[in-house]
Amino acid sequence: MKTLRIFSVAFAALLLASCGTSRKASSVIGGAVPAPLDEAGAMPAPMEDAAMPVPAVSAAEALVMNSVENQDLYIEIDRIVPRKLPQKETLDGYTISIKDGILKCYLPYIGEVRYSFSDENAIAIDANKVPVKTKVTYNPPYKKCYALVEFTFKSRYNSEVFYFQIDIFKNGTAYVRVESQYRDFINYNGHLEQRPVQKENNN
Repeated sequence: MKTLRIFSVAFAALLLASCGTSRKASSVIGGAVPAPLDEAGAMPAPMEDAAMPVPAVSAAEALVMNSVENQDLYIEIDRIVPRKLPQKETLDGYTISIKDGILKCYLPYIGEVRYSFSDENAIAIDANKVPVKTKVTYNPPYKKCYALVEFTFKSRYNSEVFYFQIDIFKNGTAYVRVESQYRDFINYNGHLEQRPVQKENNN
């Protein structure tokens, strides 16, 4: 009887020791493991996030961003896109230049005209150092371009007013749409270029 009592007490002690070990193990597994202390007994400083690399900007993108920001645009036209007639490639050196608020361009027009021009030169879209006020919209929500540049100017031949929309993309592509109250709209495709070096007083 005495032997049985001793055995029961020993078994109970062994059972309690086993439960305590299980609780300690579960507390470590289920909870967060505390961070080790440094040599001075203090918690180590949290690690800072590594800086994300800045993507490189291509030469074309840099030209576009600088040109739009400074409103210094030089666009070479390589395709004429009339409203109702076939497209036409052109290598004749047609350009659109905007610098310091001054517009210079000479663009051939192909399409329907609803006005009797006394001067045949008035058929072309011609601006010779005309002051313009441009409106720039970055990343317009209804377009996929980098910037939209808009402005108007009045013809020097009559009361015709031209409205320009220029979609500029980061790769340098430029889509130009010109509207007027006297003719069908017309589009010109081209690309933004570095402004060539000119003589003094010539933009």
